[in-house]
Amino acid sequence: MEYNIIVAPNLETLATEVAVLFPQGWKLKGGIIEHHNGFSQQLVRKPMDRLKKNKQEPVVSKQRRTKWIE
Repeated sequence: MEYNIIVAPNLETLATEVAVLFPQGWKLKGGIIEHHNGFSQQLVRKPMDRLKKNKQEPVVSKQRRTKWIE
């Protein structure tokens, strides 16, 4: 299990930084904590979640050209 703590001076910055990590397989753990440096949020990810996210990336396939015979 991997853990990550994001610290930001305000809620908007915190939301932006957390949103960037969602596509990488991170999930929220607990609530937002307010402290003297601003706000923080803990995220958690299982190694298998990261592998699943990597496999789900769309595969760019080459367009097939077909030559029509008349």
